[in-house]
Amino acid sequence: MSNSFPQPVSLEEVPTLDMAPLISGGDSRRLAQALRSACEGMAFFYVTNHGVSQETIDAALSASKRFFDLPLETRLKVVKDRFHRGYLPLGTTHFPGRGPDLKDSYDIGVDLPLDHPDVVAGLPLHGPNQWPDLPGFREPLESYFAAVRDFGLQLLKLFAYSLDLNAHFFVQHYTRPTILMRLMHYPPQEQATDPTSIGATAHTDFGLVTVLYQDPLGGLEVQKPDGEWAAAPPVPGTFVVNLGQLMARWTNDVYRATPHRVVNRLGKERYSIPFFFNPNHDAQVACISTCTGPGRPAQYPVVTAGEYIANLVQINQGYQPPGESDT
Repeated sequence: MSNSFPQPVSLEEVPTLDMAPLISGGDSRRLAQALRSACEGMAFFYVTNHGVSQETIDAALSASKRFFDLPLETRLKVVKDRFHRGYLPLGTTHFPGRGPDLKDSYDIGVDLPLDHPDVVAGLPLHGPNQWPDLPGFREPLESYFAAVRDFGLQLLKLFAYSLDLNAHFFVQHYTRPTILMRLMHYPPQEQATDPTSIGATAHTDFGLVTVLYQDPLGGLEVQKPDGEWAAAPPVPGTFVVNLGQLMARWTNDVYRATPHRVVNRLGKERYSIPFFFNPNHDAQVACISTCTGPGRPAQYPVVTAGEYIANLVQINQGYQPPGESDT
């Protein structure tokens, strides 16, 4: 992996969309058109005026940094459990054919008690969160989780508008979602012992849509249609939004999931918080009517969202559903 910096994306390739009309309840028709244009292109875009305060973002990022500053033996006390909550040590994520990713992370999901029906039923990726013994950690992260969740629900309506669907087409599948927020820590790139290891191997996300906050260091790179990589640098006050495999399946590849990766080239600690906005476990993902027709038949069979995601997580992160691993 070369340490030379790729050229940044252009504003035409990865545009910035102002979410103010959506958040304020105004006329979002032009915004929906701009969203569609972005999703038919590289399917990455920045969003401004998203409604999540900088204070909320900064508090979450500070809490994340304090966790990763803890000694390893302390972090391992909340290691990832059978519900896929908690700490994933360095090298946990391993995409087939590549070295392990040079990052560690901490997963937080929808917090469900052990007696919740979905947990009792053993649905994959459902369960209680784990929290380390770290004062001031849980509260800012729960606040951030709630704020980004609320923005995501509004964003789902915009996606529906952009596809000529009822506003609640996607939202109806988020009554019991498998949302996952991941605190990410990338040590300097030179710590890799495997030449095929980078911060995050080239991949597409598994779910519907991802809302990412990245710190000022940067490192996110997006693959262009010609196969070249381009940097998607951090822009103050914005989130980066990209689409996952479920959105590509739902839209019959009208909207696509674009490969991306993280390369930490600056020799410093990098932090980010991706928010994987995944639907209900039992959501049936079938190519939608406005994305099929003469000359464009459905490319994908129907899948159950939760089973599809859990299978990919098991392959790439060693996740075992409840009942198949030690508690």
